[in-house]
Amino acid sequence: MRFTIFASLVSLLFSGCMANLANSIGVDLSNTLEQEKRFIAGDYAEAAALAVENKDKNSELDVSNLLSMLNAGNNYLYAKDYENSIKMLDESEAIIKFQHERILALNAGDYAAQLLLNDAAVDYKASITEAVMVNTYKSLDYMALKKLDKARVELNRAVDRQRRAKETYAKLIGKQKEAIAQKRREKNPTVFDKTLNNPQVKSIAQRNYSSLRQFEAYPDFINPFTTYLAGLFFAIDGDYSKSSSLLKEAHGMMPENKTLESDFEMVEKALLGRGIQEKYVWVIYENGLSPVKHEYKIDIPMYLVSQKINYIGIALPKMYTRSRATYDMSILSHGKLLDKTSTVADMDRVILTEFKYSYDDILTRAIFSAMLKTYTQYEAKKENGYLGLATTVFHLLTTRADVRLWKSLPKDFQVARVLMPSDAKLLLKAGEHNIDIELDKNAKHSIVYVRIPTAISKPSFSIINF
Repeated sequence: MRFTIFASLVSLLFSGCMANLANSIGVDLSNTLEQEKRFIAGDYAEAAALAVENKDKNSELDVSNLLSMLNAGNNYLYAKDYENSIKMLDESEAIIKFQHERILALNAGDYAAQLLLNDAAVDYKASITEAVMVNTYKSLDYMALKKLDKARVELNRAVDRQRRAKETYAKLIGKQKEAIAQKRREKNPTVFDKTLNNPQVKSIAQRNYSSLRQFEAYPDFINPFTTYLAGLFFAIDGDYSKSSSLLKEAHGMMPENKTLESDFEMVEKALLGRGIQEKYVWVIYENGLSPVKHEYKIDIPMYLVSQKINYIGIALPKMYTRSRATYDMSILSHGKLLDKTSTVADMDRVILTEFKYSYDDILTRAIFSAMLKTYTQYEAKKENGYLGLATTVFHLLTTRADVRLWKSLPKDFQVARVLMPSDAKLLLKAGEHNIDIELDKNAKHSIVYVRIPTAISKPSFSIINF
């Protein structure tokens, strides 16, 4: 019975999907790099198709390829294949729901077994930010398809998901706390407490995250773009009371954005009974690339099986920000500059805010995993030298940080609002890119949605008429 957990882990690691085994030792067997190459080039349809190739065609819900479904979802949006975008994002949302339910159904022992493997060796789980963006992107798909009732549903879901985020996170991380508490009782509580609560351990790790203290955080789990887009949609839809509340919240997070301030003032006037009299065009610009994670390893002091201090290696993820495609986007009509876009949501701040919020739990998980593996090694070595060697190899193979992310998200969202030109034509200029836009003259309002990942990427744009 001594090695029941170890045996079950080895079985899980080697009898599971080969991609998970490869992940645990740092080998990516998917076509992720080719997907990213196509995406950066601006070949969004091909990037989406490559992502779908990773999907298990025989599985109704391919839980192991959530990241592929997420990448396919927004790449199909950029390729203007809105139906397929919705299909991929629907499946992503179903996987996220399934994963949450599965985590909450685990007992502490099962959860501890997963922790021993490490995050990189199990199926990818979406962050709260990513889950919110699923509904946000679906709302844009439905707007483009003129299915406004469904767009409204998705925006309500996105806003509600943000408001329930802390509660959701607390429930999910509760399983980790239960597992640690159980193993603490089973082993030597004093030994576990000495390591888990050792200030030197957190100090060593925190030194690698000094940059987290330098950025200005948003409220936990809140994406100003989602809040703004919902406010904008309800303004166009005529629900001025709901719009006012959402735009006020977004403006509180981004007080320097003049378009957001102007939109809020516009809705406040509309609440007086006049409605919105002018015809407007909003240009929304998805600019650049969101942060990525890289692995780093550190040695931390562990008090295990004796009073002697042993230094054990753990692997942690570290965030690195990436670049904008251009500083902003200019909007022109007949050669005259009408306005320039400005940031309505800094996704670096959104993602790093959530990462900072969850960092202590990531660190605890890494320490807890290393402690259990080390304890198993110690027990195995006492029983049999070969078994001890096998557990050591297992430890080395599974000491990896999870560096997976939804990488096709932008660095920031920008917005500008202009009056509808009399000829319904605009020119958008961003860096070396010139984008001619022809709007529907009969539209009440329009949104022009633009995506440019890098300065050399082919732009994507969609025209959404209301």
